[in-house]
Amino acid sequence: MSLIKRVALLGAVAVLATGCASINSVVPDLSTGDTFKNPMACAAAGALLAGGVGAVENREVMAIGAVAGGLLGWWACDQREKTQADADGDGVPDKVDVCADTPGNTKVGANGCPVDGDTDGDGVPDSMDKCAATPVGTKVDENGCNPVADADADGVPDIADLCPNTEAGASVLPNGCEKDSDGDGISDSRDRCPGTPAGVKAGGDGCAVDSDNDGVSDILDRCADTKPGAKVDASGCEIMAESMTKSGGAGAAGAGSMEVPTTAGASMVLTGVTFESGSAKLKPGSLSVLDGVAAQLRSSGVKVEVSGHSDASGSPAINRALSQRRAESVLAYLAAKGVPSANMTAKGYGPDKPVAPNTSAEGKAKNRRVELQVIESQ
Repeated sequence: MSLIKRVALLGAVAVLATGCASINSVVPDLSTGDTFKNPMACAAAGALLAGGVGAVENREVMAIGAVAGGLLGWWACDQREKTQADADGDGVPDKVDVCADTPGNTKVGANGCPVDGDTDGDGVPDSMDKCAATPVGTKVDENGCNPVADADADGVPDIADLCPNTEAGASVLPNGCEKDSDGDGISDSRDRCPGTPAGVKAGGDGCAVDSDNDGVSDILDRCADTKPGAKVDASGCEIMAESMTKSGGAGAAGAGSMEVPTTAGASMVLTGVTFESGSAKLKPGSLSVLDGVAAQLRSSGVKVEVSGHSDASGSPAINRALSQRRAESVLAYLAAKGVPSANMTAKGYGPDKPVAPNTSAEGKAKNRRVELQVIESQ
C-alpha cells in the first residue's frame, strides 16, 4: 500500500472515531428512539468508510479495514454515550450539576438548579418557600420564613400563628388564636359575660340570651316562656296585676292570718305558696301570700332563710335541685317586693327534712313546702 493510501485510511478511521456522534445523531436507536445513543450506526459507518478506503488497495485490505473501522466506530460511540452519574436524578450529570441535591420532580435548568422562580427574592425557590410573600431583605430559614416574625404582636411567630390578625392586646392560645375562657364561642376580648356556664346559649356579646325578651336572661329566668309585654319580677316570672292581689281572695285571707315570726330560730311554713308541677314557677295564688310576707319582712327587718323541701318520690338529687330553684324563686319575688336581698338566703333541702311520712299522698303533700326560718332578729 502506498503512503498516500495508508494516510487516507488512518484519516478515515480518525474521522470515524471523533465524528461518529454527528453521524448517529440522525440515525435513531430503533429500540429506544434516542437519536444520540446508537453505537450500531457508528459501527456501520466505520466499516463503510474504512472498507471503502481499503478497497483502493485490494479486497483483502478492504475486508480488514471494514472490520477494524466497525470495531473502532462501535467503541468510540459507546464511550461517548455512556450514561454519566446523576445522583439527584434531575437529568443533569453530576459533573455539571451546580445543585446536585435538587428534590425529586423539581424542574431544573442546564446547570441542574431549580427554575421555578423566587417570587419574594429571599433565596428560597417558590417550590420550597412556605412563606412566599416575605418582605424584601427579611432574614429567612430554609423554608423561606422568618422564624421570629410576629405581624400581630401576639407573641406567636407568624409561621405557627393560625390567627395572624389578632387584635392588639388580646390574650391568645399557643396557636395564636384568642382565648374563649367559658367556651361559648365568643373570644374573651368581645365577651361581656366571660363566665357564662357551660351549655348556656350565648348571644353575640357572649352573654346568655333572653329567649322570651322579658329583660331577664335565660340563665336567671325561672319562667322562660313569659308572654310578650308581661311585667316580670327579678326571676323572670310574671307579676300579677295589683287588683288580683288585694284582699278578697282566699290567698289574701291566708296572708292576713299568717304572722311571720321575728325570733331567731323560729320558722313557719308558707302555706298557700305553690308551684307549677315540676317547675319553680309560682302559681298565681301564691303571690298574694308572698305580698303579705314581704310587707312583714320589710317592717321587722329580720334575716331569714327561705328553704325549699320536697317529698321522697324520684331522684333525691333532682328533688334537691328543684327545691333549690323554688326557694330562689320565692326569694326573688320577695326581693322584687322590697325585702332587702342581704336579709335573705335560699336553700334547697329536697327530701332530707320531711315533716310527715312519704307513704301517703297527704304526707307527700305536706313535705312539698317552702319555709321561712329566722336566722337573725333585728
